[in-house]
Amino acid sequence: MLEVISPILRTIETPCYVLDEARLIKNLEILRDVRERAGCKILLAQKAFSMFAVYPLIAQYLDGTTASGLYEARLGREEFPGEVHVFAAAFKQGEIAELTKISDHIVSLIFIHSLGDLALKQFHQLI
Repeated sequence: MLEVISPILRTIETPCYVLDEARLIKNLEILRDVRERAGCKILLAQKAFSMFAVYPLIAQYLDGTTASGLYEARLGREEFPGEVHVFAAAFKQGEIAELTKISDHIVSLIFIHSLGDLALKQFHQLI
């Protein structure tokens, strides 16, 4: 088998990412089973895997994405047809307005306390 693959691999320009779709689907089926049996949501951690070309496939099995900042949240909103969850200890003040528009859930330890009225105003617009 390696003899057959090697000539093909020599023609691929690097850098590149190679994905075994069958193995990905097998793992996604396991996650879907856990989700169904536990009655919970399972989210894709984009920090660990952000190959957005396969987001449509992953979205068939998972509920959404997690992000730790504005750019990951944008990627999740634009490329993954599911929920966008964002977590960070703090956010830059200039990012708050957009994050509240593109995120379904925001968790931050200092989000409301540090930004006060701005954060509350943005949250009230979501309700």
